[in-house]
Amino acid sequence: MKKEVPVSAVIGTTNQTQRIIALMRNSFTRCGNALTLSSLYWLNQLIKFEKTFLLKHIIFVCALMLNGLQLFAQWKVNQEREMPMRANSCCVSKDASPTERMDFPYSDVKGWLAVGCDGDSEWAYVGFTTAPKLQNTTIEDDDGYAGWVCCSHRISTRITFDDEVEQITMTQATDGKWNSQFIHFKNDSAIIEKLMTADTVLLELDWYGQGKVHFRFSGSGSTRAINQIRQSCK
Repeated sequence: MKKEVPVSAVIGTTNQTQRIIALMRNSFTRCGNALTLSSLYWLNQLIKFEKTFLLKHIIFVCALMLNGLQLFAQWKVNQEREMPMRANSCCVSKDASPTERMDFPYSDVKGWLAVGCDGDSEWAYVGFTTAPKLQNTTIEDDDGYAGWVCCSHRISTRITFDDEVEQITMTQATDGKWNSQFIHFKNDSAIIEKLMTADTVLLELDWYGQGKVHFRFSGSGSTRAINQIRQSCK
């Protein structure tokens, strides 16, 4: 384990450097305004040492902060959040707001990616705090899909896994008046595999009255979380 260097040691090193430089300045005055080559050499080495010492600790602190941010953004197994279908287990990403804030009444909308399973199958979907009202969709019959008695909106849109842009199809259940707060991916298995490897996922939706809206989700921890729910669904 790397030994942590206390802050006092860093301060002590800086103070020591200042004392040595002060002594050299005194020597500089006594010697008739002429520093020896030896003094210049050791002064240069001391400055290099202090810069290297401080830089290493700055990098170490930045690494700790980055690691903390990654942990904060990770996917997690969550049985408490509402799910669109009966599932044995489910994992979700951290909530994401649109990359550009929408106007009222959708200004506070957030979304999350999720994967659920029930022992026989697994599926991927996106949940929202407010049911999306999307435009340029088509209606298709679902014969009571997900408990809804009517049908679903068929959505053709784009999704980006890291730098790879894809055209995909999604569905949103509706009863003709109210829409579900969940949007499902059509090709679940292919989408789930990409969710397990992507660092970031950018989803585009054509939101009524808002135009093209984008949600950027973190993929950090998705592989671990998805594998964990798969164990629960065996």
